[in-house]
Amino acid sequence: MTTKYLLKGGTVATCVQGSDEARVYKADVLVEGTTITRIEPNIEPVPGVEVIDCKNKWITPGFVDTHRHVFMTVLRANHCDWLLSEYMVKEAWSVQGDLTPEEIGIGTLAGCLEALHNGVTTILDHYHAANTIAHAEAARKAVIESGARVIWAPARQTQPTEIFPSMQFANDAEAAKWQREKLKEWGSADGGKLRPDGRVTLGLAYDAISYGGPIEAHQEYIAFARSIPVSIITAHVVKGPQILTWRDAGLLGPDVVLSHCNVLADRPALDDEMWKALKDSGAAIGATPEDELGMAHGNPVAMDALKRGVKCGLGVDCLSINSGDMFTQMRVVLQWARGHDHEHIHLNKITPPFKNKYNSVDAFRLGTLGGAEALNLAHLIGTVEVGKRADLVIFDGDSVNLAGADDPIAGVVFHASSEDVEYVLVDGEIMKKRGKLVRDWAPIAKELKMRADAARQRWPMEKLEARWKQWYDMHGAPVF
Repeated sequence: MTTKYLLKGGTVATCVQGSDEARVYKADVLVEGTTITRIEPNIEPVPGVEVIDCKNKWITPGFVDTHRHVFMTVLRANHCDWLLSEYMVKEAWSVQGDLTPEEIGIGTLAGCLEALHNGVTTILDHYHAANTIAHAEAARKAVIESGARVIWAPARQTQPTEIFPSMQFANDAEAAKWQREKLKEWGSADGGKLRPDGRVTLGLAYDAISYGGPIEAHQEYIAFARSIPVSIITAHVVKGPQILTWRDAGLLGPDVVLSHCNVLADRPALDDEMWKALKDSGAAIGATPEDELGMAHGNPVAMDALKRGVKCGLGVDCLSINSGDMFTQMRVVLQWARGHDHEHIHLNKITPPFKNKYNSVDAFRLGTLGGAEALNLAHLIGTVEVGKRADLVIFDGDSVNLAGADDPIAGVVFHASSEDVEYVLVDGEIMKKRGKLVRDWAPIAKELKMRADAARQRWPMEKLEARWKQWYDMHGAPVF
C-alpha cells in the first residue's frame, strides 16, 4: 500500500534549476509513495492521506553532502585540533588500519543517523577503511540499514603495514584482488543498486592516482568501474596537480567528484586550465570549508566554482573533526568568501561595493541543488518540485532560533540547527518526526560509546603523539 502524506499550510523554500534565484511561497505538498505529486495551495485531504500540519513551518529540500567519511563517527571529537598532515600520520596511517568491523559498522550507522537528524538526506560516502572484506561489508550493511540516500564509494586502497622507517604496503596486492572482485559483485547484482529501491547505490573512491604507478593501470581500473557501473567516482585533491593528471589521462567526466580542490584558490585566472578541465568535462567539486580552513588544506573554492559554472556541492568530511550538519558548512563557506573578498578590497584600496558579492541563496544552493547536480541526481532530488523524490526537511518556523524570521532561506543558512528540524523524509519515508529520529537512538549511542572507548584505549593520545613526532622529526610534514 502506498503511503501518502499531505504537508499542509507550509512555506516552500527551494532553489530552481537553471536559475541563481530561489523561490519562497505558500503551498501544500502532497507526497505519494516516494514522490512529490502535487504542490499547490489548498489541497484537500482525502481518506488514506496522513496530514502533517505545516502552519508556520518551512518545507525545504533535504541537504546533499558531497564528501563525507561516515565511519569516522566512531572517532568523534578525536581530531578537532589536528593539521591535515598530523591527521594522516596519526589517524589514516595508524588508527584507521586497526579499527574493527564492529567499530566501522556502528560508526557508519551512527554517522548516517546524525546526518538525517540534521536534515542531510543524501551522502557521498568516501569509505576508505575497507581493510578487509568484513570491514567493507560492515559499512555497506550500515548505510543500507540507515535509511539515508547514500552513494557508497569504497576505496581502492589499503592501509600501510609500516610507516617507519618508510611506508610499506605489504597487503596491497591481496587487497587489490578482493576489492576488485567485491566491487564487481556489489555492482553487478542490480545495476549498481545496493538497495532494491535504489536509495543506496555503488560508487568508487579512487585516490590511487595520487600515489603514482603506470597511468595505464589507473585508466584500466576506472574503465572497469564504469562498466559495472558505479554511479560516482570520487578522489581527494588538496594542493596537488591531480586535476591535470585526471584530465591528461582522459579520466575526467560528469561522474567524477573531486573533493576539496583547494589548489584552485591559487589559480584565479579566468582561463586557468584546471578550472577549464573541470567545467569542460562536467566533473564536480565536493567542498568542505570548515575543516579545509582549520586543517591547512587551503582556502575553500566553492563560491568561485558557483560563479564559474563548475558543478559544486558542500560536504562535512570527517566526523571525527566537526559535526555532521550542513548549517555550519553553509555559514562558513559564505562568510569566509565574503571576508576574503572584503580583505581583497581593503588591501588593494578598491572602492567598497554597494552589496555583498555572495548571499544566502548561494550558500543554500550549494547545500541542496548544487550537491544534487554534483552527484548527477538533480533530476531526482535537490529541489521541491512535482515529480521529484520526496527528500524533504520541515523546519519549525516558530522555534526559539527561527521565530520572527520571514525569509526561510536566510533563516536556514544563518539561524537554523538540528533542533529546528521537525521532520525529515527520504523517498517519502519519515526518518525524523516531531524533532526525534524514528530509529531508537539509545542502543546506538550505547554501542557507539563502547566502541569509541575501545579504539581510544588501543591508541591513547600519548602513543599517537609519539608517532607523529617521530615522523615529523624524520620527514617533516607530509604535503598533499
